Amino acid sequence: MVRLSQKAWNNVIIFAMLAMILILNISSFKSDDSDFPVPIIEEGGLLLSLQIDQYVIERAGQTWRLSSSSPLANEQSLEERSDALAKLVDNWQRALVKSQYEVTAEVLESPDVVVVLWLAGERNGLVLPIKTINQQTYLMFNNEVMLLDFPTVEQLTQW
Repeated sequence: MVRLSQKAWNNVIIFAMLAMILILNISSFKSDDSDFPVPIIEEGGLLLSLQIDQYVIERAGQTWRLSSSSPLANEQSLEERSDALAKLVDNWQRALVKSQYEVTAEVLESPDVVVVLWLAGERNGLVLPIKTINQQTYLMFNNEVMLLDFPTVEQLTQW
């Protein structure tokens, strides 16, 4: 057995207790990633079609088109509409949301806009009810109410 003085044993006990406190609290030292924005469409995800209320925007080769059944399908020139739709889709590809704790899911039961994203490789569309409250935009994403961080709701719903 190791022969240590009483003072040395006290130091061993103190360092053992500090190590135990550190081990028990290690989870509180990790960074909290919930404050960082996350993308709605994961990197590498491919958006095939997008439905904003009654309007359907779909991929047509390398461009985007407004479905012919949509009310605005014939109001703009084809080139203007294609550029505006490409910008809209690009905004969706880059859209970010972050966690929030002020608004509950009940608020989104009557959304301002409902968007459905159809992604490549996914069987079902991603339904996103969106509501703006006090200049803040909230949406239901992965069964959680999230705050829209980038871009604005107008950039995601108007073309």
